[in-house]
Amino acid sequence: MGTGGSGRETFALLRDMERATPGTWDFRGFLGLETPQESLRGRLGMPFLGSPIELTHRIPEARSWAYVLGIGSGINRRAMEIVLSSQGLSAPTIIHPSAIIGPEVRVGRGTTVCANTVVTTNASIGEFCQFNVGCVIGHDAIIGNYVTLAQSVNLAGNVTIKEEATLFTRSVVNPGLTVGTGAVVGAGAVCIMPVEPRTTVVGVPAKPRV
Repeated sequence: MGTGGSGRETFALLRDMERATPGTWDFRGFLGLETPQESLRGRLGMPFLGSPIELTHRIPEARSWAYVLGIGSGINRRAMEIVLSSQGLSAPTIIHPSAIIGPEVRVGRGTTVCANTVVTTNASIGEFCQFNVGCVIGHDAIIGNYVTLAQSVNLAGNVTIKEEATLFTRSVVNPGLTVGTGAVVGAGAVCIMPVEPRTTVVGVPAKPRV
């Protein structure tokens, strides 16, 4: 589900999984609320199946399918999870073969972990999160549902990220801090203090955007 850049990146992740373990995936196509840019999607050689709304009415066999949410926004992932799960589709956890998942790490249903991401140990990761390429999640992290980590985000030990928070590229959260529900941490920001819910912080050190 998703026909933009995030969706195409997720397709590449699934392709890598299939190459590493043949027979893992039989990719059926892309879903989206809008018709994708054909010049980009078409080169992948995969069909566009239309809207996820009433998918199983159009394609009854889809009731037996699994779906993956290639959508950058946690809020939008939540909405599409409701649409597709209500039609009986399942949502597996997706972990790239190059990712390192340490001992005593729980990864929730529907979460996608991209290439070269490291989760060290004793971490709890919620449902329908998206961890992009090269993230590092330290020990004892607690990450809520629908969290988005862009490329190369670095979370130190004992960090808590509440649901629907978004951390952009190369942002850093120092040990023991909490990023609140729906908060946004800007690209390259370094959090040395907790981030309040629904607040956007930017800069080094990170401060609320004026």
